[in-house]
Amino acid sequence: MSAFILYQGQKIAIPENTKIDELANAIKAMQNNVAFSWVTLNLDGPEPKRVRLMVGPGIPIGIISDPMDGHEPNVTDDSLRDFMKDPE
Repeated sequence: MSAFILYQGQKIAIPENTKIDELANAIKAMQNNVAFSWVTLNLDGPEPKRVRLMVGPGIPIGIISDPMDGHEPNVTDDSLRDFMKDPE
């Protein structure tokens, strides 16, 4: 499975052994915190790299993963209610 973080318009590969749900929950907790934090990813390859992403309130970040990661998509109105706002 290949998964990426979308950060500032860039796709950054998530290491294969990373548990996506745990990463998503950690990022969510950081986003809900008042202070800023760092997510550090050690990227393998011919030239290994360490990437540090600043995470905090107002910094958009997304995780893109294979839809077959063990979860069924849930796009019902109930699951999306927190993300939807009524027009005023």
